[in-house]
Amino acid sequence: LEALKSLDSFPKALDDFRVKTYSGAIVSILSISFMILLFFSEMRYFYKTETVDHLYVNTTRSNTLQVDFDFSFPEVACNLLSLDAFDDTGTSMKDAIHEIYKHKLSKNGMKEGFPERQHELGNTLQTEKQLEDAAMEHAEEQRKRMREQIGSCGLCYGAGRPGECCNTCQDVKDAYERVGWHFKAQGILQCSSESVIENVKDQFAVDGGCQVYGRLELNKGSGQFHIAPHKQFHKGAGGNSLGFFNLLDLIAFTFDQFNISHTVNSLSFGDNFPGIKSPLDGESRIVEDTHGMYQYYIKVVPTKYRSLNPGQEEIQSNQYSVTEHMSHLSPGSGRGLPGIYFHYEVSPIHAVFEEKRGGTLRFVTSVCAILGGMFSVMGLVDGLVGFLLKITTKDSLLN
Repeated sequence: LEALKSLDSFPKALDDFRVKTYSGAIVSILSISFMILLFFSEMRYFYKTETVDHLYVNTTRSNTLQVDFDFSFPEVACNLLSLDAFDDTGTSMKDAIHEIYKHKLSKNGMKEGFPERQHELGNTLQTEKQLEDAAMEHAEEQRKRMREQIGSCGLCYGAGRPGECCNTCQDVKDAYERVGWHFKAQGILQCSSESVIENVKDQFAVDGGCQVYGRLELNKGSGQFHIAPHKQFHKGAGGNSLGFFNLLDLIAFTFDQFNISHTVNSLSFGDNFPGIKSPLDGESRIVEDTHGMYQYYIKVVPTKYRSLNPGQEEIQSNQYSVTEHMSHLSPGSGRGLPGIYFHYEVSPIHAVFEEKRGGTLRFVTSVCAILGGMFSVMGLVDGLVGFLLKITTKDSLLN
């Protein structure tokens, strides 16, 4: 037993040989306070969740890319807008699963009425050539219909001589001029090409704009989706034809009416997870004139998020980065029509975010280090204070 006692690293002194001082009490109180403070600080750090990220080669097998979007166009009527999507080969993804709604906005940006659903993708005009083809096709239909309605002898609307036929718009103008009447193209069948622009403006010159929102499931890899002029915008309400356009008038009308100023209320490529940031959310782009094409180039990074919560499953989602380019267009230049284009490409790298927390062993080690370190440091402080008091008072036992 005596040999065992010799190994004691914590020898005890008798109480009679111990001297308690005021300075020692103050140092002890400060030591305990600091120990408690550091202990709770370490405990808070122990329970704090930290998110770490890793990068790996993309091995995900999903074939679709979910896109959730919400855009506002303060200057464009809903019946002028349509949304379409294409893969990287230029093939339209008309069969893609989609749920798209258009909601009319007031001049103050407030929703009016009820949303209207766009039931199918497509019917957008991206180039002046497509616009020309649509106009020519529509004009041919109109010519056939006009010939059927006019017949062999067109009406002069009361301005012609007995038996006179007015088969063209110019014939009607000449008849009106001859009798001194004021000529107005609206309502005159032979002048449908002249009157249609005004009629269309009456149809579409509405105050306010449109909010387009919904969801798409696109091919994974690369492609683009866009919002552009609707192919059927030159038809009136209910699909009633308004006549055929002069091509230059049609192009000018398209550029004047399709102001691409917009706000990206939200744009995401998958489910949300803690800490995700969408760089375009809440961003607005204002175009002073209506002759513009906005293009966003998006790099999509597949992302997994693993939570420490045992009841929460791993989240499969995507992050993205974006660059953008604004092109000013001139009517008749052949460089395209106004619109907003989102070109996306899925990255070959995928990111993994994991929630982690410090282990119990680390917590115990840190607490022991805090207690032992603080005890040792305060012991040195107590010795220093005692030494200073001894020098100044010449009697340390009184302190």
